[in-house]
Amino acid sequence: MGRIQPSYAIPPTMDGPQPILGDGVSRPLPGERTKLFNLLVTLKGSNPMKVSILAATAAKAKRYAKNRWPDSNAIIVK
Repeated sequence: MGRIQPSYAIPPTMDGPQPILGDGVSRPLPGERTKLFNLLVTLKGSNPMKVSILAATAAKAKRYAKNRWPDSNAIIVK
């Protein structure tokens, strides 16, 4: 599958890079064995948010979070 376009309009005045969405980019491939990873995602000027992401490995979970929120810092939490 290719890149998925959001079903909402992103204002042209929105600052910062846009999310990169799609299978294998911001979420696992269909049929891939996964487990749940809990991450703490921090964006500039915002409070950290707790996110649960399905991924095959911790590295992929961090990559998926980084693709969803490009200007973020994500760490795995227990």
